Amino acid sequence: MNLLIEAFLLGLVAGAVPGPILTGTFTEILSNGFLKGCRVIVWALIAETTGAFLVLYILYTIGLSKLAIQIISISGALVLFWLAVNVWKIKGIDIETKKILSFPKIILLTSLNSGYWIFWITVGIPKALILDQKIMGGKFIFLFLFELSWLIMTFVLAFIFFKFQPLLQRKNLVGITFKILALVLVLLGVKTLIGAF
Repeated sequence: MNLLIEAFLLGLVAGAVPGPILTGTFTEILSNGFLKGCRVIVWALIAETTGAFLVLYILYTIGLSKLAIQIISISGALVLFWLAVNVWKIKGIDIETKKILSFPKIILLTSLNSGYWIFWITVGIPKALILDQKIMGGKFIFLFLFELSWLIMTFVLAFIFFKFQPLLQRKNLVGITFKILALVLVLLGVKTLIGAF
């Protein structure tokens, strides 16, 4: 049950952290409206889920030992701490970038995004494989819950941006929100370290 909650929380945090997809979504909303911004989110969901599924399939097929999963999990905890530090520093969401994202650009962006691959290999995949040992089909349930919560958070932020653009530009509110998300990442990192042993 804890891993299901972790999958959902990780997806929420991942959906809220500013990056090229969120920036592209906001830019598209500014340029062409809410529905065009949502199109960027759907394209990103397809590209990122496909990448995560491929890595999950490959590592599951290889059949990682318990020791390998523990080592990768410890690395994943360090990645979560690193992400927490970076999320803590976020004071605002930059929407000045005016690049419109197409589906091929999103696929390219996903495939070349080292942070995405590091996250999935060190955090997502070990947790999915551990859940698979506890629940039949757990790896797919983990992936589904993560992507569902990522989708929910990204759509919610897109809607808030569409309706209340000045709200997302208030540095105090945004800073506090990301500090809370950083603390969630620290807690998940500590739980990952404890779970590795």
